[in-house]
Amino acid sequence: MKNLIVTAVLTFLLCAGVKAQSYDAIIKTNPISLAFGNFNATYEHVLNEKSSILGSLSYQYRLLGVDVNAFGIGGAYRYYFTHAKKEVPSGFYVNPRIRLTFGSAAEVNYGAFQLGGEVGYQWAWDSGFVLDLGIGPNFTSLFGSYEDIAFDNDGATFILPSLTIAIGYAW
Repeated sequence: MKNLIVTAVLTFLLCAGVKAQSYDAIIKTNPISLAFGNFNATYEHVLNEKSSILGSLSYQYRLLGVDVNAFGIGGAYRYYFTHAKKEVPSGFYVNPRIRLTFGSAAEVNYGAFQLGGEVGYQWAWDSGFVLDLGIGPNFTSLFGSYEDIAFDNDGATFILPSLTIAIGYAW
């Protein structure tokens, strides 16, 4: 009987610290944009039980059938509303984000500054597979030149919806 009690107490103490699979980092990409000439990768690093930061890089060589050469870099802070019920980086989130892109197409050199927000849901399975779906507004301001003729930003600012569909791997 004494051995049974000792075994039960040891089992309880060992299992008390066991929890669902947790991840510290994710690498993901948007497979749909890959099909349209945009190579992209996002790295997400979990900061604590409620939030993470994201960094992204992209290279685009084709846009709507036009050959382009564009490079982009961005960042975001992500807050998970469901952190009490789900292990971060899974669950419902909101994140502000910023992005800067520079590129050229034919004789046009251009850049874009983007500021936006997003709400979404991210799943991270025990296997490490990640699916991220999100939507939100994206304010974009274009700048650039066409054969040394600069165009004014007043006519080149707009707000469009942005959509995130990403798959990746967590570890």
